[in-house]
Amino acid sequence: MGKGFGSGKVKNAKQSHEDCNNFLLKITWECANTQGNTQVIYPLLQANLDKLDDNFANLLYQWAFPRLYQVEPGKAQILAAAIVVFSKLIQDFPLGSKANNLEIAIAGYEVVTTVFTRDAFPEEWAQIQNNMGIAFLYRIRGNRLENLETALCCFEAALQVRNYSALPERWAETKTNQGIAFFHRIRQDRAANIEKAIRNYEDALQIYTRDHFPEEWATIQHNLGIALNKRIHGNQAENQEQAIAAFVNALQVRIPFTKQWADTQNCLGLVYWKRIQGDKAENIELAITAYQQALQVHTRPVYPERWADLQEHQGLAYCERIHGNKPDNLDCAIASFNNALQVFTQFEYPYKWAITHSDMGVPYFHQGLIDEAIICFQLALTIHTHTADPFECYKSACNLGNVTFIARRWTQAIEGYRLAIEAVETSRTWAHSESRRQEILEESVGIYQNMVQACINAGQIEKAFEYSERSRSKRLVDLMASYNLSQGEDIPPKVQELLQQYEELQQQIDQERQSHKSENNRNETRAAWEAYNEAIASLETQKQQVWENLRREDPVLAGEIQVNPLSLSEIQKLIDQPNTAILSFYTTNSDTHIFVVQQNKITLHTCIGQGLDTLQGWINQNWLLPYMNDSQKWETQINSILRELAERLQISQLISEHLQGIEEIIVVPHLLLHQIPFAALPTGEYQEYLGDKFLIRYTPSCQILEFCQQRDNVGTFNEISLQYGTVEDAEDNLPCARFEGDKLAQMYNIPPENRLIGSIQATAKNYRQLAQKVQVLHSCHHAQSRLDNPLESQLKLAGGSITLGQLMTPSWRLPQLLEVFLSCCETNLGTPSLTDDILTLSTGFLCAGARSVVSSLWAVDDLATAVFSIFYYQLRQQGKSRPEAMRQAQIKLRTLRKEDFKEMFRDAETREKSLIRMRKQYNPGSVEYLEWEREYKMYAGINRKIKEMENSTEELPFLHPRYWAAFICQGLR
Repeated sequence: MGKGFGSGKVKNAKQSHEDCNNFLLKITWECANTQGNTQVIYPLLQANLDKLDDNFANLLYQWAFPRLYQVEPGKAQILAAAIVVFSKLIQDFPLGSKANNLEIAIAGYEVVTTVFTRDAFPEEWAQIQNNMGIAFLYRIRGNRLENLETALCCFEAALQVRNYSALPERWAETKTNQGIAFFHRIRQDRAANIEKAIRNYEDALQIYTRDHFPEEWATIQHNLGIALNKRIHGNQAENQEQAIAAFVNALQVRIPFTKQWADTQNCLGLVYWKRIQGDKAENIELAITAYQQALQVHTRPVYPERWADLQEHQGLAYCERIHGNKPDNLDCAIASFNNALQVFTQFEYPYKWAITHSDMGVPYFHQGLIDEAIICFQLALTIHTHTADPFECYKSACNLGNVTFIARRWTQAIEGYRLAIEAVETSRTWAHSESRRQEILEESVGIYQNMVQACINAGQIEKAFEYSERSRSKRLVDLMASYNLSQGEDIPPKVQELLQQYEELQQQIDQERQSHKSENNRNETRAAWEAYNEAIASLETQKQQVWENLRREDPVLAGEIQVNPLSLSEIQKLIDQPNTAILSFYTTNSDTHIFVVQQNKITLHTCIGQGLDTLQGWINQNWLLPYMNDSQKWETQINSILRELAERLQISQLISEHLQGIEEIIVVPHLLLHQIPFAALPTGEYQEYLGDKFLIRYTPSCQILEFCQQRDNVGTFNEISLQYGTVEDAEDNLPCARFEGDKLAQMYNIPPENRLIGSIQATAKNYRQLAQKVQVLHSCHHAQSRLDNPLESQLKLAGGSITLGQLMTPSWRLPQLLEVFLSCCETNLGTPSLTDDILTLSTGFLCAGARSVVSSLWAVDDLATAVFSIFYYQLRQQGKSRPEAMRQAQIKLRTLRKEDFKEMFRDAETREKSLIRMRKQYNPGSVEYLEWEREYKMYAGINRKIKEMENSTEELPFLHPRYWAAFICQGLR
């Protein structure tokens, strides 16, 4: 039995088996005898419409199959050729059941492939594959997604024979058909599929020129217009204008008031309906005019399906019509949709039946007929499931969710948004480009917000929290999932090649920067400066493309593996102490919700009125932009901004109502709250900060925290035998960083080979080798965040850098790494996108394998950071957990008195003087001289900073949050 055939209905008693056999004999004989003359064949088909039922495809297969085997080869070929002609004619037959006709055609094509094999009859076989592809392309029965995939397989098979050099015209024909299939394809990324369709049409135009093949050229122009109108890449307005130009090209060839001319008028109307350029009201009128012209040709008796398509499109235009009376326009829209449904029945045209119902729900809603609108959307969703067609499912489900949300029917709204989110996540899974995955989420982030709000309004706090968590940091989750899955596996050769390209481009960037740095740029011309910037930008663009190619090879991104969202109970298992709570922030358009999750319960605190504009916009204007544009102003207003933010987030009320008995909080920030030092938020008690009251850890999402916990437990490592490593002052201009490294080396007996000091040792290559060797890595040198291009954020090292993009590639696998302390500037500074993906150097190390990372939210002070780091490691040596060491180190730093500070560095001045004496004992330029010179410069620099501190009037020199609040702890305790 051929694929795609149902069991068929029991045949009507009046239609005997003999009648069908006789009809098949007659129709195949006429097809062979007249070479498929439609003036002979179509009247014969019309006279026998009663036989062309949903059982005829099976009868054709059962009738033809034995005959093709029983007769001699020559006669079998004649019969097979007649069946091919019949199949093509019934495929295009305008009368009867379109669904049945296509099933019969497919049965015919399938059965004759037993005669016309590829080996014996390659051209005929390819023609059959091409025709069968068209039949599956427009097939109504079966699963639409699978039908389209089968069509693409058929066209690909045909192109194995119909190649450009041997059969150029047939190649162009199949390329055109393949383009149509790609345009309609449901599986994989829609944007990429449309691009493939456009490329196919452009390929076909190499053969189908206007001069030699005007009709085919016009057909491709028509199809190209359709694809350009729906194109996702590029500028939408420009795409629309190009689509109009393509349709105009087609109309220059197509004869007015023919079927093809009417088809193009229909498509032209669709462009005008949504046209961006020009006057919207006039564009809609142009659309309606185009539809009405097409309806003069596409009448219901002659072209019922096209007539119904035009009714559907006309209904859409009337929904948005500006001219005329609005209620009358809505009535016209509903009437048009109802007209379409006279043809688009659920049995004959289930896909179009569903689309028409989905569209008809909109005018019902605008008329205030909520129940009728809901029914329409629900009917559409019986066909448009998230697996069958996520694009249409999303549209219908969004409409259902939005309409019922406005009507305050929360249960129905939740169901609508649930289906919409499933459709979004299916579409995202099918997209194999990381950038396209992000676009899909950004386009639908409002649905997650509405879902969270609908759940809260319905009193379903648990579900609201699960969906808030489900919405965040998906890109980062993909990256970490890829890391966890790839542990212990060899890197595939193709990935190795791409990694090599990525590293080479980074080396070129480093060389450009070093060259530019080493030259005397004081008198550099503007042109030279622009050329340097353009060179860097070009290399970064090339790197981004290699990154995209790398990600396409990823098993998660390729759709081979899916990351399932966590349930509330799974998240609660991440809380290992009864006095620990997760504080998960989530901002919607109107409010900010704080979910407080404990081991056995969840509560909700809502900051009413603190929405995207009022809270997140306020943080942007008062925190992030001043930091970027005027750091001095930002520094002077840190305390006042944090005080107001604590009031906006109702921290005092949050503590009294939800955090009694809690000692540790795991903060899951949202959007720009990622940039806030929660430890420095006032609690409302006198001179008390949140960090005084609670141990604080951060995580971008609960799923990221779970990934960290899934890694080998710290207990599997012997604390005594842990290897520590430091990377210090890589550019020879941070004296306190060297002092910091010296102190850590003394505390942990770090051997010289595990210390990379200065511009000679602290290279990118050495850094990677050290990171693969140690369990605790301390980096104290320069770093820089790139808010415009996060993957280019970098650890600045000797002669080059390590970027976030490198850290997130498969070449950085650090399974043995327990803790990273990034004692550098801006290592957790980033501006999350709408999807709440925070891509920073800190999260890069989490992706690479670290269980915990200490990082900074802004550019930190060299001296304060050195002191803070020393305090932190002293506390860690005493057995304190990371967040406890963090808290106590912050308190010690901000309460450090000037006298205590002097005592801490009492030997620095003496050491500087002794180093001068030691240095004088050696010839300048000698190895010994340079070694003493290095240490002298470190202490001289430290003493300058000490003098500055001594001259300060502040008794507590590090009291300001700028000094002590920058560092945060992410990951495990």
